[in-house]
Amino acid sequence: MEQSGPRHEEESFLIVGNRSWFRACVDFVFSLAFWIYGLAVFLFFLSATLGWDNGLTKVLHASFHTMDQDVRNLVILAMGIFSLFYIALYINRVYNKKRFGTLQRRTYPSPVDNLELKRLGLMDPETIEKLQTQNYTVFETNPIIALESKKP
Repeated sequence: MEQSGPRHEEESFLIVGNRSWFRACVDFVFSLAFWIYGLAVFLFFLSATLGWDNGLTKVLHASFHTMDQDVRNLVILAMGIFSLFYIALYINRVYNKKRFGTLQRRTYPSPVDNLELKRLGLMDPETIEKLQTQNYTVFETNPIIALESKKP
């Protein structure tokens, strides 16, 4: 059996879609609007946290009835919760390393040869040879011998 991994034949992962220019323009406009919104929110939090006074901050403070200190408290709370989870996960990682040791990835077994397959006695030697030599095989019945029918 072969190991899993990348295929050797050339594959193309580029997906080509047929969409109209109108749909592409609408997608671009919506995407641009959401990127601008995300940038505005980021700049609001950054300027409110660092105390920079600009038009965006003034408008949003007036709209939401907030002050710079409220935004700073929210950012500090978020950083505290993040730190708490980070420390808890780090402690869990250290505990698992001490308890279970470093985990090793499993190694693939060595390839099975025909002699080992024949020694198992689950298939006739002719069937094994047929499976090894032919690219395409159709069986009318299951070629594997049931375990309970085997005699010791």
